[in-house]
Amino acid sequence: MTRQGVISVDHLLNYLIVILMTTGVIFGGKAFWDWKKNRTPRLDLKELESERAQYLQENFDKATADYNYLDSALENISDRELSAQLKRLQRTAKNLLNHLEKNPERIALAYKFIDYYQDRAVKIVKQYQELEETHLSTDKIQDLKQRMKQTLAALDDAYQDQFEHILNDQIISADAELKVMEQQLNAEGIKTKTIDVGAVDKYGNVRIDTDLLNQPMELEPQRKFFPQGMQKRRRGEVDASPIDLPFPEEDRPQIVQTKLIQSALAIFLGSFGAHKFYQGKTFQGIIYFLLSWTTLPMWVSLVEGIRYLFMPVEDFYEQYIKKNNRRNKNGRHK
Repeated sequence: MTRQGVISVDHLLNYLIVILMTTGVIFGGKAFWDWKKNRTPRLDLKELESERAQYLQENFDKATADYNYLDSALENISDRELSAQLKRLQRTAKNLLNHLEKNPERIALAYKFIDYYQDRAVKIVKQYQELEETHLSTDKIQDLKQRMKQTLAALDDAYQDQFEHILNDQIISADAELKVMEQQLNAEGIKTKTIDVGAVDKYGNVRIDTDLLNQPMELEPQRKFFPQGMQKRRRGEVDASPIDLPFPEEDRPQIVQTKLIQSALAIFLGSFGAHKFYQGKTFQGIIYFLLSWTTLPMWVSLVEGIRYLFMPVEDFYEQYIKKNNRRNKNGRHK
């Protein structure tokens, strides 16, 4: 074998090694990301007795499983009213579960939330989806669906009441500390100001401090607030009405990170289909890889990477994360 032939074989081996390493990193990173997203948090129960620790962990696992089911059910609910109600429930449930994860000794106080309220929410959503699959639109079916939505709306208050019940000892402790501080201040001749959040002047502005009721109030120009990038342009004006985001605001950093990773893979390793493998589109990734000896995948992936980079986060979520989650879920059902 000639020296040129040996060099060509070495180059080919190096080329294959780089491709295998890149593919391994992509699939390994995606597997780790999916595991991290879907894993059930393990509580710190070292200081508790084994039987009680097992009881608390089982209840927390059930609450987490019900939350994850409702979260995945949101992707297949087409009714906007029901979807908005379920999103509100999920926000409260997520905050409550985060609190229980940090304070596992309070899980027993959340028994009604775990075994009744959230359990009922799961059953209602399952029944609603079963009715949707029948495609019936009789008066009785429509009335039943409406009652289901009304019940879910009432559960929002029940979730918050349960959260307040769990925080009851903390609320009592804070209230007691405030009373002691107020008594100390009064003993030193320092008076606390009375707050009245319900006082409204003739312009409709809410006055906070009742000591200022007899003083003139400086009016500020009315301002409109809207989420960044979600402006609705119409005749030079913007709509200040609240807009439901397709995902919870606390998930934005994770979605932005996914967008940047996907863009970087498309720009730098797109010739080998790295970004397609990362998206879970294995067939398209193989096509890119087989055509990597041409310049076509390089230019296509470069355009795709730039598009990912400058795409609004909301559009990126709708087109790549939400659809991918739905496709994976349908694949599991099959």
